[in-house]
Amino acid sequence: MSLVSIIIPCYNYGWLLNETLESVLAQLHQNWECFIVDDGSTDSTRDVALQYAARDQRFHYLYQENKGLSAARNLGLQAAQGIYIQLLDADDLLVADKLAIQIDFLNAHPEVDIVYGEARYFLHTNPRQLSRSFDMKDQAWMVPLHGAGLPIIEKFIDSNRLVVSAPLFKSSLLKKVGLFTPALRSMEDWEFWLRCAMAGACFHYDSNPDTMTLIRVHASSLSQNNPRMLSHMISIREKLQKQLLKIGAANAVILNRTELNAAREYNAVHNVRSGDLGTGLRLFWQTARSTGRYTYYLRSAVYWWRHRQHSHQ
Repeated sequence: MSLVSIIIPCYNYGWLLNETLESVLAQLHQNWECFIVDDGSTDSTRDVALQYAARDQRFHYLYQENKGLSAARNLGLQAAQGIYIQLLDADDLLVADKLAIQIDFLNAHPEVDIVYGEARYFLHTNPRQLSRSFDMKDQAWMVPLHGAGLPIIEKFIDSNRLVVSAPLFKSSLLKKVGLFTPALRSMEDWEFWLRCAMAGACFHYDSNPDTMTLIRVHASSLSQNNPRMLSHMISIREKLQKQLLKIGAANAVILNRTELNAAREYNAVHNVRSGDLGTGLRLFWQTARSTGRYTYYLRSAVYWWRHRQHSHQ
C-alpha cells in the first residue's frame, strides 16, 4: 500500500483539531503518516496533538515558532516520507474514501501528478448543511482541469481553482517546483498550484463524491477578499508576468495583466481611503503605466483622496 504523508499546520485551532484528526483515522486507506505542525499556538493544540501521537504512532507532532502557514506546511513536507502528499488544514475534514480512491487513480495513471475532487463548505454551527461555495449560497466555482500546459496555466491565472485539501499529489513534484513560499502569509496555495502548472504538472479532476474534502466556515475563517490578500496576489502576478513573457505565452500575459491591474486598482483605492496616500499613488501609477490611462487614474486618485477628506470632516 502506498504511503501518504498528511500535513496539518495548526495555529490555535486546538478546539477543532480533534475532529480533523478523527477524519484522518477514519480513512479507508490506512498506510499514512500525519504531521501535525504547531505554528507557535498558545491554546490546546500541543496537548491535543500529543494525545493523538500517543494513541497512534502514525501521528507526529512538530513545533515551530510562529512563522505562518507556508513555513508550517514546509516543515511537514520536509519531514514527509510518503510518495503522495495530502495537505489538510486543522479545521477541515476528509471523507473516509478520499485517500483510497485518489491513490488508486494515481497508481493507475502515472502520467498524472495531481488528482483532485470536489469540496463542500459547512457552517461550524450547522455541519449537515453543505455548500459548493464559501458564502454558503451553493454556487459552483471549482473548474474541472484535465491535462497540462498553457490551458491549465490560463485557468489558474484567472483565479485559484482548488481548495488546498482537495488534491492528492506526488511528492516527487516538490523536486520540480520546491516548497511553499514562506514570505506569503496568504494566497500561498494558489501560488503553489501556479508553479506546478508552470512546471508542466498534469492535473486531473475526479467528480467522485467520495473524494470530497469538507471545509469548515466559522468566525476565524480567512476572508476571501481583503487588501492583504490582494497585496500578496499583486506580488505573485508581478513575478508571474515576467515568467510568462519569457516563455512567450501571449494570451496568458494579457489575462494576467488584466487581473493584475484590477487588483492594483482595488488596493490603490483602499490605501488612499485608509490614508496611505504614498502606497495608493504608487499603485495608481503602476496601473496607469500598464494601461496607458494616465489621466483616468490621476483623476481617480484625486477623487478618492477628496472622498476620504470629506468622510473625515
